[in-house]
Amino acid sequence: MADIPSQAAELRPKRSGGAAAGSLASPGDVRRLPVIPERYALRDKDGERFLECDEAPRLRAIIDSEMSVSRSVATSMGERIILLDGAGDFGPLIDNERKLYNLDHHAGCERLFTLSTCEQALLLVHSGLDLSEGDWTIYANDPDLDTVLALWCLLNHRRVRELRPEALDVLLPLFRMEGAIDANGPELARLCGLPTALIEQTLERIDDLLGRERGLKQTGSWVSKNVYAYTREMLCAVDALVYTRDDFGDYTSIEEVFGHVEVAPRRVAVVCRDRSGIYTVEQHLKARWGDQLSIIALQNQPGQFTLRRVSSISGPQLGPAYELLNRVDAAVDGRPPGKRWGGSQDIGGSPRPQGTLLEPSEVLDLLARAYRPTTRWWRARRTAGALLLGLAFLLFRPLASLIPSPAPMLDLTPGMTWAYEILLTSLLALGLGMLALRTVSRRRPWLFGWRAPANGGGLWLSPLALLGALPIAAWATSDLGIDLPEQAAALVGCALGIAATEVWFRGLVHGMFVLDFPIQRPEGPWLLSRGSLVSAATYAVAVTVLGGQVLEGWLIVPLGLNRLEFVAALAGVAGLVGLALAVIRERSLSLVPGIGIQLLGLLASASAWAFLGD
Repeated sequence: MADIPSQAAELRPKRSGGAAAGSLASPGDVRRLPVIPERYALRDKDGERFLECDEAPRLRAIIDSEMSVSRSVATSMGERIILLDGAGDFGPLIDNERKLYNLDHHAGCERLFTLSTCEQALLLVHSGLDLSEGDWTIYANDPDLDTVLALWCLLNHRRVRELRPEALDVLLPLFRMEGAIDANGPELARLCGLPTALIEQTLERIDDLLGRERGLKQTGSWVSKNVYAYTREMLCAVDALVYTRDDFGDYTSIEEVFGHVEVAPRRVAVVCRDRSGIYTVEQHLKARWGDQLSIIALQNQPGQFTLRRVSSISGPQLGPAYELLNRVDAAVDGRPPGKRWGGSQDIGGSPRPQGTLLEPSEVLDLLARAYRPTTRWWRARRTAGALLLGLAFLLFRPLASLIPSPAPMLDLTPGMTWAYEILLTSLLALGLGMLALRTVSRRRPWLFGWRAPANGGGLWLSPLALLGALPIAAWATSDLGIDLPEQAAALVGCALGIAATEVWFRGLVHGMFVLDFPIQRPEGPWLLSRGSLVSAATYAVAVTVLGGQVLEGWLIVPLGLNRLEFVAALAGVAGLVGLALAVIRERSLSLVPGIGIQLLGLLASASAWAFLGD
């Protein structure tokens, strides 16, 4: 709409100054509000910037100068999509089934007979389009006045349907006149059906609104402008034209709303910050959300949150939120065990007295995750992925054999060569395990046990966990002589191997279930979690394959077992050891106790082997 300023000037003489008679406000008044509240905010989420109105929290507007998509692309963008004035390069569209709307009067239509984008938006809102049901995304590519008015209408959809007659006397001529200019040009604009006096008055308002656009274009700054700041300023200017102080007599504001997420059909959780109490904030949010408001997470001060369940009968309870927040929050370290998110099913809060280490955006994401429904297929896929990850541990020994050995060059003894292979395999497993853990943890390594241990009440399983060192010790010492350097090198390799198995099985494999499946907590109720079962099963397979051949020579004859019975017994015992280590890992929150217990077992095994060797 690059020519509109001059077109408006051609249609009527310039004002000498002052607001037009009968106008509610001048656009210039927007700078001396507080009469009309600042309701529009710029937000960033998941790397995407958008604009919101706090009275239309289910709508977000994205402005992208390069946005121009075909109908097929628009259809693939999902539901509840509104494209404005060229953001879709196809004709006007109302697709109620897909909830896809293209408000346009350029391509695929007879421009002379087609309403402008802002008029289409006005009719769509008054026709009953429910913009409070589900989350909507509005796309625009250039905030000219036609687009700004359409966006204003959508973001103010609740108030537009209930405007006072005086406000309608400003708004409707403004949309009709701007629509006529934008669609048909200045020559035909006077045929829009408005009386001459009202045309002149409306053109003065349009001229005021276009003052900022005209200035940017005259200085060559239109292309490089901050589109979101400009659009927000224009929306406030339209507010100043249409609204008065009395329109916001019941308006309440909250210091900052960080966002909302769906927690059930037609139920949302809102995360916000305000110095008021939770019940005051609840009333303010109910005015915006109505019966859709279900859970409030109110940040009273940094690190302190209050959780409130609004729908006490039909809405979701707070239990799932507490459970997940406690698993993810690094402040919940089991020291003491009572330092955790908790409370009743209707109201609770963050750990006291130190508070939470989670940011509001993280609390928002975790609330969405806590109430996200999961299907059997999704759970099966997660379990299958963890099983494959655990079995991948078997590849480390073949991978290590591909690395050239320095034994021929250094003239190493057979025992030292074997110790070198142990050390190399353990380093490879530990290094790749740590790299994978760092990658999948997404900067939350404590979720995978990489943290100081808590006193969780599972150390009575230590005697069983001690057996975890036997397969590694047996494998390492099978081809060693009695030389001290060989034994020392093999012992270091075994210690690294124990750390590698814990990082891999109790860290990575087990960690895949921490966010989305129930697990134990320090001094909490006892249960066998899915993560414990899967990590123990894959650990048992690895122990049976890698250590079975050596242990068979040690045990099969003394125990009087055949080979099949031995393999079954070894896998069963290894599975029990894996379960014990997994329980200790869950109840201590850490990999450290399991590693420490097995190192003691390794020292005991090495001492016994040395004694027997002597």
